[in-house]
Parts: sequence; structure tokens; C-alpha cells
Amino acid sequence: MPAVVRRLELTPSERRAAARINATLGVMPRLKPDGWRLEAGQWASTTFGGAAQTVTAAWLRRRGVRVETFRIPSPDGGVPIRVLHPPKPPRGVVLDMHGGGWVVGSAGLNDHLNADLAAETGLAVVSVDYRLLSESRGVMLNDAIADCAAAGRWLIDNAAARFGTMDIFLCGQSAGGHLAALTAMTLRDENRVAAVRGCVLVYGVYDLGGTPSVRTAGREALILNGPTLAADLARLLPDRDEAGRRRPDVSPLYAAMRDLPPALFVAGDLDPLRDDSVLMAEAWSASAPAELIEVPLAPHGFVHFGGPVAARTLAEIRGWLDRTVPG
Repeated sequence: MPAVVRRLELTPSERRAAARINATLGVMPRLKPDGWRLEAGQWASTTFGGAAQTVTAAWLRRRGVRVETFRIPSPDGGVPIRVLHPPKPPRGVVLDMHGGGWVVGSAGLNDHLNADLAAETGLAVVSVDYRLLSESRGVMLNDAIADCAAAGRWLIDNAAARFGTMDIFLCGQSAGGHLAALTAMTLRDENRVAAVRGCVLVYGVYDLGGTPSVRTAGREALILNGPTLAADLARLLPDRDEAGRRRPDVSPLYAAMRDLPPALFVAGDLDPLRDDSVLMAEAWSASAPAELIEVPLAPHGFVHFGGPVAARTLAEIRGWLDRTVPG
């Protein structure tokens, strides 16, 4: 069946609020071509990090959420993870891959979203502190992919003992959506995906060769630097040509679409990566139920910037997870 497409209808007040947020974003730095390595930290702190406010331990306690951090084993020396436990025994577990262009961010980046998710849905959230790309440290994209796959294997092997449930979800935003989709496909290829009840993939990147909206992005794009976005993606894999960047080991849009769990995709109208979600939702629907939520006036990263449009979208995500948890 084709993907189910739902469009959020915004009220006039929601549109005004979105316009105010976008006006502020319009004067903030974009992630520029030299920024994958050199300027990413500045971009994250001024734009993304500023909006994703620091979550204090006291606030987490008020939400009844307990935090646990430890390192899981992996062939590369272990992967740090951050667990947010809900107030009651969990109904299921979310494996969360954070965004940040593969070069910035951490497992705590989504604390403010994941704490709400844990408190309101009763799902535990396991965030992966995957290795960030770094030329100086020799960390490549495949290292981040391997860390997330290792976390997926660990969770499937340990969910019952640690969380009392085998109902697992894979979630990610932006670069994290890319990593979550690849993790689902790795687990599928290893015959481990039966425990994965669903995936939530929010404005992800699924074609590292560049979808049409990436290739035509202009200066009006918010957060991401539209005119150089396709070149920025190419920098992730400097040893590959365009065809190589579209191989299924790095571009999940071109992977086999079989034996996958249900998925929810989110795309913002103002996001130059919007075609990634549109095309991926349609491709995914050949294997499993896929739903796409289109969000007007929403740029890349919008769920982190607050306001009523972000709140409505997050409520839609929580509702989908709530409905998809067995029982």
C-alpha cells in the first residue's frame, strides 16, 4: 500500500508563531561547507544547542525520569549510552539516535524531548553516544553507523532483562534518522528485527547523493546552507563518487525494502531535506505501513525550537508510539 500522508493544518495563531521563530532563525548562522569540520561547534552552540536548552537534573526529577549512563560492548571498544527511565516500569524502549550533522551533538542532546516522551508514554529511552565524524581523529561515517548497529544489537539482546519488555522502537532526527534507518536494515539483515515494533524518522537524510530538494535548495533555507548542501553531503564520503554515495550501505533509500517494521516519517515544508522523507516513506511502504506527516512552515530541526507547531508535531509522534506499542 502507498504511504499515508497527513498534513498538519495550522491555525492562524500557529502560523504567526512559526513565522516569528523562522524570522529569528533567518539571522542565525547556517551550517556552511567548511563547517562539517571547522565551524560545526559554533553553529551548534549558536543555533541548535541554544534552542535545545540544557535540561537540569532537578527538572528531570520533577518529571520523574531517572538517568543512567554506561558503556555497552562493541567490536570497536564500546559505545556510551544514556538511558532515561520513565516513572513506572516501561511499556517499551526507544533507541534514540541524535542529530547534529554526524559531527556535533551527544546522547544528551534530546534530553528535553526524551524526558517528556518517557514521562508521558511510559517508554524508556536509550540514547546512543555514537562516534562523531572527525578528520583529526580518523572517525568516519561508517564508525557512527557501526556504533548505532552495535547499540541496536545490544538492546535486542538485553531489553527483556534490563527493561522487562521486548517492544523496541528505533527513532532518530536528521543525521539520527539516517542512522536509525540503517540500523533497522542491519537488524533486518541479521534476522533480529522482529522485536522492533516501529521506527520514528524525523526529517532524516536517506540519500547521500542528494535528493531533488537538496540539489535545488537556495539561500532562503534555514539552519542548513542550501546552496552548498549537496556538496556538504559529498564531504561525508570523500572517497566515493555520486553512485558510491547512493549505495545502500550508506543511503538507506536504495536498500532492499522488505521485512521492515511500521514507520512514521516527519517532513517540514521549509526543510531542504524534505524530499528525503517523502521518497523514503513511499519506498518503505512497499515493505510495511508507512505514514508521513507534512508540517507547514517547518524548517530543518524545528522540533527543537519550541512553539505550537513543534508541540503539535511532538504530540503526533507520541500518539503514534502510544498506538503502536502492543497491548
